[in-house]
Amino acid sequence: MASTGLWQRCMAMSALSSRNALMTRSFTSASASLMARQRPSSPSAVTKARVPGLDQPGSLHNLAEIHPLLDHYPRKTDQDGTLKLDTDKLWAQEPPLDDMLKSQADDDVDEASLPHGLTKHDLSKFLKRALIVKRTSNMTTAGKVPSMYALVVVGNGDGIAGYGEGKDDEVARAVRKATNRAMRNLTAFDRYDDRTIFHDIDHKFHATKIQFRSRPPGFGNRCNHYIHEICSCIGILDISAKVWGSRNPMNVIKATFEALSSKQKLPEDIARGRGKRMVDVQHTYYGASE
Repeated sequence: MASTGLWQRCMAMSALSSRNALMTRSFTSASASLMARQRPSSPSAVTKARVPGLDQPGSLHNLAEIHPLLDHYPRKTDQDGTLKLDTDKLWAQEPPLDDMLKSQADDDVDEASLPHGLTKHDLSKFLKRALIVKRTSNMTTAGKVPSMYALVVVGNGDGIAGYGEGKDDEVARAVRKATNRAMRNLTAFDRYDDRTIFHDIDHKFHATKIQFRSRPPGFGNRCNHYIHEICSCIGILDISAKVWGSRNPMNVIKATFEALSSKQKLPEDIARGRGKRMVDVQHTYYGASE
């Protein structure tokens, strides 16, 4: 009895699988015949049926020409009357940084806010150096918001200099903001013999450590290129410097300004602290002639 029931179940399963295979085969053949009836004889026939008059010569618009309605890019008319793309406006490039700095107007700077009795006429003669121009991104809930960052150093080459930072969507506006802020942050720097620093300086700013060394006349500026540009704006002609640790440009620039403006001991301060005359200090520390 058990073998009879097993045989019946096997026969039922075999009949069910045969029926499924037959249905699948019939559905496949029906689909193939339907697709064969719907398939066109040639692709060109379908194209001609959907677009009447396509087989006629000159029916398509020449894609090499400028369409007055479809092409919204900057256009200009040639001598023969044909429209062409104005590539000068379409792919306009940013002007060089030197041209940007020369074209910076000083009208945004209030003359009353300028230190050391400077005027706007004096600002036009200042040296301007865009030391850092880079692209930054601010991560917000809406995604990354890109912007341009600029750090500009200005100076008259005679002991007055300053730096400023600016950020904007465009490079020109970022440089303009940085230049105006640098004009407002001008600082006077003390120089020995109007060419070098009074003494050696070791200064640390965050992870950046810089060693400044006073040098004799004719030595020149032998230092990091950022420090070289800053010294040129200040008017320092003879100095050597070595950067240790982090060489991040922003840290190097800020450390240089901080060291040269506030870390020098002047002869007046040394004479006052030691209770000596200014002449004695000048002779002992700076080699003044008797």
